[in-house]
Amino acid sequence: QLKGLGQATIVSIARTVIGTASTVMASAFLGFMFTQEKMWKRQFWYRFIVVTMYFSAGLIPAFITMKTLGLTNSFWVYILPAIVQPFNIILVKTYIESIPRSLQEAAEMDGAGILQVFFKVILPNCTPILATIAIFSAVGQWNSFQDTLIYITDEKLYSLQYLLYTYINQANSLAQMVRNTTG
Repeated sequence: QLKGLGQATIVSIARTVIGTASTVMASAFLGFMFTQEKMWKRQFWYRFIVVTMYFSAGLIPAFITMKTLGLTNSFWVYILPAIVQPFNIILVKTYIESIPRSLQEAAEMDGAGILQVFFKVILPNCTPILATIAIFSAVGQWNSFQDTLIYITDEKLYSLQYLLYTYINQANSLAQMVRNTTG
């Protein structure tokens, strides 16, 4: 049982670190791209992502999608669905719009491409919002147990939070049985 807790702790730490880093980078890059007027169909893609924040297909279609993509009983089911978070993208986009446009224009005049502008100009100026998103993402990844409940049956991939959830439920069931037999 202690071995299971150790493995679950490693899974939880790995998903938190990898998931947080992936979410922060994706949110930063997408937020940046949605501020670029040269982006193909920018308004359509931005609205498409925002709409997903309000409407969801539901649990069964999400499960079918994960199963079809081969993500059930895979570590990546913890990471991939959480990478693109519309709320985080909106936060980054709004923050980047507050950065003077002249910084990007100066870099472009010096010959910087879009990736150079992103990594050398925009990203260093976005550390406050990226730290905020990192905190949101890390807390969300660390506290999540329902994805294990829904998508994982392999005990090696159980997260610490899921194990604690099952232990609490077992303890409550035992306590209820004791109360019923003595009462």
